[in-house]
Amino acid sequence: MVGARPVAAHLDHALREGSGGDADWVRDLAEGLGVPVEETRVDVAAVAERRGWNVEDAARRVRYEFLGRVAKRHGAEAVLTAHTRRDQAETVLMSLLRGEALPSGIPPARGRVRRPWLDVPRAEIEGFLRTLGQGWREDPTNADPARTRAWLRTVVLPTLAARFPEVEGALARVATFAREDDAALGEWASRLGDHAPLAAQPPAVLRRFVVRALRGAGLPYHAEHVVTLTHALSGGETAHVTLPGARDVTATGGRLHLAPQSWPVPTFPLPEGWTRRTRRDGDRIRLSGGTRKLSDVLTDAHIPREERDRVPLLAEGGDVRWVGLRPPLWAVGAREEAGQPEDPLPAAMGEALALAREAASAGEVPVGAVVLGPDGAVVGRGHNLSREMGDMTRHAEVEALREAARTLGTPYLTACTLVVTLEPCPMCLGAAVEARVGHVVFGARNLKAGALGGVTDLLAHPWGHTPRVTGGVREREAARLLRDTFRALRGG
Repeated sequence: MVGARPVAAHLDHALREGSGGDADWVRDLAEGLGVPVEETRVDVAAVAERRGWNVEDAARRVRYEFLGRVAKRHGAEAVLTAHTRRDQAETVLMSLLRGEALPSGIPPARGRVRRPWLDVPRAEIEGFLRTLGQGWREDPTNADPARTRAWLRTVVLPTLAARFPEVEGALARVATFAREDDAALGEWASRLGDHAPLAAQPPAVLRRFVVRALRGAGLPYHAEHVVTLTHALSGGETAHVTLPGARDVTATGGRLHLAPQSWPVPTFPLPEGWTRRTRRDGDRIRLSGGTRKLSDVLTDAHIPREERDRVPLLAEGGDVRWVGLRPPLWAVGAREEAGQPEDPLPAAMGEALALAREAASAGEVPVGAVVLGPDGAVVGRGHNLSREMGDMTRHAEVEALREAARTLGTPYLTACTLVVTLEPCPMCLGAAVEARVGHVVFGARNLKAGALGGVTDLLAHPWGHTPRVTGGVREREAARLLRDTFRALRGG
């Protein structure tokens, strides 16, 4: 590169006798070339023991920290290393033998580190140096077959090359293909938003989703942790793993929980006889469908096991009256006792369910929707009219949004809430996004065309407006209505 000002950097790892001679050789070479040299010596074995790292990992960390420090001091734009295709082949082969998930080898670039000779055979570089009359320095441990990498270099690869002469190039291609595949699948994983149907994703994508989440949280992990969590997400199961450092992570209900959660606490005066505490054996709560064990309710809500003893609740003896979930769960009659207003969402969903029943009685798909205005009053209503109007765009959500826009005199419904019995399809979610609806609430999952996780998560894409989403409000009633209607249509 024209105008480049190279600086040589040498780190003595102090891992063998005679390593100081390497520093002398580098110093003499740099002096002969008129190149400044930076050097230091670090007892890598001591660092590894102090930090709990293996020696190879410690050497890599110390080496790149040193190179980065030298580059910063000299204002260097790049750090060049002399890895060759042989190094790449050895790394890929070692990854394959260890059963690592991604034999991507050594990356050609990472940060400011560049490896310009990574696709060049070692023999070509040695031949070039001979034509210049330039010698080089060999680490004697490179020939010691007691070391795994040296064994691969001196025994395994020559044996393979006798049958497959292009083995180095083949392994280097494996690394290239693996990196390209990883980049594509990693991009896919990065687009999985809050409502993505994780169980529907390919395992290769889910593994990368888990890895991104763990790395993003700064959590160390092993391959078996990734496999366990991926399997649980894929199957909709529950799995608990303890990562290095005694950090617990849970996959449950199709979601990954990386950190202790914060739970709602009561913000109203407690009625006489109510006490605040956490769960106890034998706790029960009376809901609209009957009295249930609190432990079963928490399980059905997919609350991670380690979180269940942290969820605050209000109880009267063994009768639970309020549970600090999202949204908070009230026992039958508890709101009235506490003097708290009814949650408007279940009531609004009740009106949407009534509209869905009207649609069912008219032979339409049983979906109903209402729009709540800024003051919480209903400003739009609708149910499916597709068959009646001969127009497959006449869905409940679109009808309710149209009426709300007429009522409020504006097409923009930013301060409004759309409440619908079934998770919106892509068309209806698009209408809500275009109308700038602030909050979308739905009952049952739409497993055929759901755009909020039933089938796909369209909100993972940047649309310019992202509404808040609440799902599962009166879900059982909405799902039962759909199921019963279609059973009746089939004559069963």
